[in-house]
Amino acid sequence: MLRAAGFQSYPAMTMAGSRIDYIPADQFNHCVTVVKLRDGQYHLLDPTWVPFVRELWSSAEQQQEYLMGVPEGADLMTTPISPPKNHYIQIDGVSSLQPDGTLKGRISITAEGQSDASIRSLFKYSPPMVWFQNIEREILRIWPQAIVTQAKYNDPIKYLSNPIWIGIDYQIPDFAIVTDTMMIFIPLSAAPIFKSFQGHLNFDTEIKERKYPFKDRCSRQVEIQESIEIPFLKKPIRIPSKIIYNGQIASFDGGYEIRSKVLIFRARSTLSKRIYQNSEWPEFKSVIEKQNLFSEKPVVIGIN
Repeated sequence: MLRAAGFQSYPAMTMAGSRIDYIPADQFNHCVTVVKLRDGQYHLLDPTWVPFVRELWSSAEQQQEYLMGVPEGADLMTTPISPPKNHYIQIDGVSSLQPDGTLKGRISITAEGQSDASIRSLFKYSPPMVWFQNIEREILRIWPQAIVTQAKYNDPIKYLSNPIWIGIDYQIPDFAIVTDTMMIFIPLSAAPIFKSFQGHLNFDTEIKERKYPFKDRCSRQVEIQESIEIPFLKKPIRIPSKIIYNGQIASFDGGYEIRSKVLIFRARSTLSKRIYQNSEWPEFKSVIEKQNLFSEKPVVIGIN
């Protein structure tokens, strides 16, 4: 089809999801396309992955070897790393705590690249009549007592128009522990909500060291922000400390601030690539642990 449109285009072979060793053997399981553009370079295209994905080459296959079938011949090559910002996840929340410990508010998630494709799977693999339940499940998985009052989203079929966006209105009874003098809770956005779309959170951090390279689904950047209105807030009793960690291949920055009667939580996790060396495990693991720390340490505030 590209040739019919006047492009120079040829097939290329790869091994989807795995590596190809530098030996002459049948190590391929997937045929893709290369096209020469006006910059004079060949660019990879993968028609298999294009439906419902906002990129023409799957960055879930970065750092993966491929062999072009071009007239001049080609050696084994490796697909480039895709910047984490190309696969961002943004989680934004606005909520308010009630005196009885009920949390009311809205949380939204938007994403791009392979993160977009992952979240769009809530719609892609099921009929429209269960889309609400698929979204609701992300809240109920952590708070079974939650009531999702409304779920909005942009048209998941028109994936070329805009990145995916989902907004969830909710109320969660007994969200906070309430005593006569204090309230104890973990902000909704600090908990592992939408965990299934944050591949790094599914790694077992009990593993102390690794003998072999390991891989995530894709490079990724997760940005979280939530503001919680607490009209009856008297004073902070215990607020988890801010954490800043800047590594070579992964980083984390997160913490709280209080503005008048509003508690604000912000966090950013950056994972720079898909395939990591075993020596990079301590740094990768450290970012996961630091993000998880905010889902384990509650906020304690004085209310009287």
